[in-house]
Amino acid sequence: MALIILKNIKSAYKFVNENKNNSIALIPTMGALNEGHIALIKKAKKECNIIIVSIFLNPLQFIKVEDIEKYPQNLENDKKLLEKSEADALFIPSVEEMIADDYSISLNIDNKYIEYHKILKAIYYKGIITIMSKLFNIISPTHVYLIEYDYQEVIIVKKMIKDLNYNISLKTIPIVRDENMLAINCMNSLLSEREKEEAKIIYKLLKETREEFKKGGTESSYLIDIIKNNLKPHKMLKLEYLDIIDKDTLKSIETATKNSIILISYYCGSTRLLDNMHLK
Repeated sequence: MALIILKNIKSAYKFVNENKNNSIALIPTMGALNEGHIALIKKAKKECNIIIVSIFLNPLQFIKVEDIEKYPQNLENDKKLLEKSEADALFIPSVEEMIADDYSISLNIDNKYIEYHKILKAIYYKGIITIMSKLFNIISPTHVYLIEYDYQEVIIVKKMIKDLNYNISLKTIPIVRDENMLAINCMNSLLSEREKEEAKIIYKLLKETREEFKKGGTESSYLIDIIKNNLKPHKMLKLEYLDIIDKDTLKSIETATKNSIILISYYCGSTRLLDNMHLK
């Protein structure tokens, strides 16, 4: 079946209604699709009857206009990738439809939750869950699929599903990596070859820290210092955030366990990147 293009909310409603007796997978994206999205589609095809991928460059996730402008976009390439991956439909709503001029109601995240869980860039996640809730209401998916690239996003969406009583099953896959072991993300395309080479150290340090944990090093501060100290010679890399948390609650922990995950956000040159690694 050829890829069906849903250009507006009305066409999405119609398509969903025609498939209301099927299990529907939603894979929400901002475009610039990559191997990670292909992996999501493969997983979704094994578990659901209908696969809908959405592409919406969400302005509510950005603080600066220039950050939106530099975000990679290639819709024609995305369509070819989705056709090859045998997705059923592509939903590409306009900003005008999703965020009307008189738009005034959005979702929020309680400040106590933000502070307790050390949520980085809370306004970013408020923008994510506002648009995610709109997508849920439009598509009525039975399942939603996310990559664990931004692990805080995964847990916040999971919390949103629970708190707002959505009858949706959240499915995730681990980070997908390229030949340099960089976590695959569209922002990687903004890196120079030299920056890509420099960023390789992140996976190496995450892996070394996990090995140290397996040898018995469980104090979080000790494990974090392994990464911090070994990053110092790498002047292209600027650490923004580094923590070891409980993977289910996002709570920072003093003693790492098999239920812990290392989260890191950093700048490579002017490009902000994320990564993580489970300690189990």
